[in-house]
Amino acid sequence: MADEPDIDAPEGDEPAPRSRERSGAAAAAAPTSRRRGGGAIQFLRECWAELGRVQWPDRNQLWQATAVVILACFVVGVYLYALDSAFARVAEWLVEQQAG
Repeated sequence: MADEPDIDAPEGDEPAPRSRERSGAAAAAAPTSRRRGGGAIQFLRECWAELGRVQWPDRNQLWQATAVVILACFVVGVYLYALDSAFARVAEWLVEQQAG
């Protein structure tokens, strides 16, 4: 296995050295200068701006999502109650078998 050539590597050539320059989104997101203490304020400003770009749900979507969450909680609660009741009866039966 160690003697097999790498399929992706060009034959006879070493891999080209990677440039240390950032390109694309990484260059745009890279800070140009580092200031101490100003990062928190800038972060909060960017968060506030991002919240302005969020597509918030309208009232109808909010009610539908709330109904789905409440229904899911109810279904899971009933399921867990049923399991708890079944295991409690099994545990009670086991205790009776050990005692008697």
